[in-house]
Amino acid sequence: MTLTPRSDTDKYLLAVPLLMALVLGGGTRAGLITDTVTQLVAVLASSIVIMRNMDRPIDRRAFWFLVCVTGGFVLQLLPISSELTRSTQGILPDVPPDVLTDFEGRTLSLDVSRTMEVAVYFLTLSFFFAAVTKLRVDQVFSLIPFFLVGVVINLAAGSIQYSFSGQASVRGLFPYDLNAGFFVNTNHFSSLIFISIPIAFAYFLKINRPLLLIAYVMCALLILLAAGSLAGVLIGFAIAALSVVTLLQRHHIGILLVISGAALAGVYGVAVWTRIRSEQFHLGFGRWEFARTTWEGIRDNFPFGIGYGNFVTGYPSYEKSSMIFHRYVNHAHNDYLELLFEGGVFAAAALFAFFVILFWRTLETLSSPLHRATALAVIFVLVHSVADYPLRTLAIGFSFTLFLGLLFHRGPERPGKPPAGEARLEVDGKVVVVPLTGSN
Repeated sequence: MTLTPRSDTDKYLLAVPLLMALVLGGGTRAGLITDTVTQLVAVLASSIVIMRNMDRPIDRRAFWFLVCVTGGFVLQLLPISSELTRSTQGILPDVPPDVLTDFEGRTLSLDVSRTMEVAVYFLTLSFFFAAVTKLRVDQVFSLIPFFLVGVVINLAAGSIQYSFSGQASVRGLFPYDLNAGFFVNTNHFSSLIFISIPIAFAYFLKINRPLLLIAYVMCALLILLAAGSLAGVLIGFAIAALSVVTLLQRHHIGILLVISGAALAGVYGVAVWTRIRSEQFHLGFGRWEFARTTWEGIRDNFPFGIGYGNFVTGYPSYEKSSMIFHRYVNHAHNDYLELLFEGGVFAAAALFAFFVILFWRTLETLSSPLHRATALAVIFVLVHSVADYPLRTLAIGFSFTLFLGLLFHRGPERPGKPPAGEARLEVDGKVVVVPLTGSN
């Protein structure tokens, strides 16, 4: 009897779209060619991995959640009675009753093409999530270095940009300007950096490389300060502190790591305080005004919303004339309010179900340092989404999905039914295939 491990091809298949997203997925506009190519590669690679591992089940809670959310997209795209849309969507023009016969087939989505774009994005991430959860235990862990490589590439690009006297933008290389690393948006660049910190803690401690961990965290925090995003600075400081508290429990670390961590926390704390004091807060404008206007749109279009991806279409109808400038508001800068505006009661139900499932799974996996790290990263993306829209960026979307895949991976405890003629054993953290031979 021989033990033959499965091929590592699946790991590399998923690493390719992950790295593509981290390097090419920093834009925020819809319809970017870089996003389209990355999504096509991701769907192809994920489909191959899923088909090669059909015997490995995914978490039932996650599966039915994805099915229900997909059903919500379908509901928005189906033609329904125009009377229903007129009675629930205050944004629609006032159509006389005698003209309603011309509008017998309306959709809940004000713009079907925009909703289709969001649906394709969601389905791409869903395929990627399912593929990650079907990998072997060792292959899932092996995706983390690819993620960290993508982050390091962005850190290097950001450090080069910030080394100039002013912030340097790179134009002409991508279909959008690179203002921070490979991102057009500094806040989203900062989001990628700070969510990588707990992942780096879990990975470098697992492979026993504390010096690399110190170097990585120092570089990440310094780049966050240089980027100038107040949310990034604050969340970066908080997530680094929580990573130390939650991931160093019962872990044997050297005195060098303790001293370096304390010194870094002190210096960074002073820098954070200086950054906060220099920040100007305008409560009557900006995100507060966006939230107030979006909430008005939510109430006026309850319970079905205006269709995913239609924020730009619906928001101007509720915007004050004094808030209209040369640049328009493309997002609510609060993903939860924007989802409620676009998806109504179905989006609210999906958000509630997601938080319940996430909390449930996190409680189940608290004993694992890697799962604690991924839970921290997921939670802080969700926290950042209160004041921004990081998940609308492909790079953050794929990173977030990778973390969810790691968190919901079922591991060796329930590997699924092996194919006929084979048995599976867990050897040194790796699942190996054992050919079964009959005895006479």
